[in-house]
Amino acid sequence: VAVPEERLHDQEEEQPAERTLFGDPDDPYQPGFNRKTIWACLFVGFIMMPGSIYLSLVTGGQTGAADWVTVILFLEIAKRSLVKLTRQEIIILYWAAAGLAAAGNALNNGVTGGPFAHLIWEQYFIQAPESTGLAQFIPSWVVPPPGSEALADRTFFHSDWFIPISVLTAVTVLFTVNSLSMGYFLFRVTSDVERLPFPLAAVQAGGATALAETSSKTEGWRWRAFSIGTVIGVSWGLIYVMIPILSSTFLV
Repeated sequence: VAVPEERLHDQEEEQPAERTLFGDPDDPYQPGFNRKTIWACLFVGFIMMPGSIYLSLVTGGQTGAADWVTVILFLEIAKRSLVKLTRQEIIILYWAAAGLAAAGNALNNGVTGGPFAHLIWEQYFIQAPESTGLAQFIPSWVVPPPGSEALADRTFFHSDWFIPISVLTAVTVLFTVNSLSMGYFLFRVTSDVERLPFPLAAVQAGGATALAETSSKTEGWRWRAFSIGTVIGVSWGLIYVMIPILSSTFLV
């Protein structure tokens, strides 16, 4: 049986570069971190994060679609301001929103919305009847003790919150530095050395590409698929979220 010569020498033919979900490989490099993404991160922190905390407290669960909702809202604001966002900038915005949600999910308390969502949970737990017998053992660097004016006034602008917020800030900074440094190292190993595929990366790239298409007014099939999924998600969210909120407001 004849064996091709390229198989004998374990050589692979070079395939021409094809356009993928990540774009054309021949396109010039474009950085995604700039002034627009900084404004987007501020939008996530001051507008979307409080809403995510409130929604998770009302529904009692995690809001998995909050990342894309944030991207869509900021994209619509940018379109009204005649500002165009590229795929790279949309990916940065998506990871900023996802990072804030993941910071709350990593604490496993069921409350999303970043590190401060954890503090909201702690101030509730230390005053809840279920913490009877345990509240006095919770250290003051985690949450102010029972009877504190900070808990009575329901505000973070109090000196009793200084140590808990400082500890939480230090932990968040160390966690971010650790995840970025080790994450980049492992990415180089798995991507450049082991050449492993990243199948879920294409999903996020496809969403960013769809939103970038509508930002540049060149809508394709990705935007239609994204819109259909959005309508289905909004319809389910109206049933899942609005009915409990309205019933608890008018019937209780």
